[in-house]
Amino acid sequence: MINKTLGILELENKPMMHPGALSAPGTFEFPVNRLTVPGATTRNVVDGDLEVKDAYIRGARQLEDEGAAAIIANCGFSAVFQAEVSAAVSIPVALSSLLLVPLVAKTLPPGRKVGIITYDASKLKDNHLVAVGWSSREIAVAIAGIEGSESWYQFAQPVPVVSQALLISDVMTAVKSLVKTEPAVGAFVFECAGFPLTAGAVRAETGLPVADYVSLAKILIEMIPPSRKSSTIQCGCSYTSAQ
Repeated sequence: MINKTLGILELENKPMMHPGALSAPGTFEFPVNRLTVPGATTRNVVDGDLEVKDAYIRGARQLEDEGAAAIIANCGFSAVFQAEVSAAVSIPVALSSLLLVPLVAKTLPPGRKVGIITYDASKLKDNHLVAVGWSSREIAVAIAGIEGSESWYQFAQPVPVVSQALLISDVMTAVKSLVKTEPAVGAFVFECAGFPLTAGAVRAETGLPVADYVSLAKILIEMIPPSRKSSTIQCGCSYTSAQ
């Protein structure tokens, strides 16, 4: 057991709890402390509502006080809060899986692109990318989303009803469309925290690497020293600090 606790700042929308999902018990071999950010929903965070920034900052400080060794979020669009939240605490913060794009890009041969699969491609703008340290002018990316799908609709509901099979189908549709229009895609980064459930299927179908929020969490915990604070979590299970 790794004696380091990961803090997750979560949207008010109930996260997916299928085995292997980011917030599901047993996904990680280290403790997890989940905290709901008041006022943060799929709709307003994706739409770029900056009024919830202070709630993210307060949540990060609470997680740090409760012994978290590092903090992530469960929506890639929270990238816009990265600088302010990381400045508010003394532990590592990686709010968005979009932070992985430069790393993945460096693993590819010249001429290849990173395919970003997102919850809503119409909402993902360059300001999200710049907020986590890079831009589409510096790194070749191709973006596709699941907007308009049943999963897209459900993820915006307070309690989404999404089977793993449905999500795989909707994500795979976006993946296949992107590969068809952008054959230079050499790897994928999944923006949405719900998409790790589909990563295995996408790897098998495309033969390409996939990085996602679960990848980010594991990298973050592995790279830091053991927490100096005593964790409030004594097992590998998740719990929610606030609802």
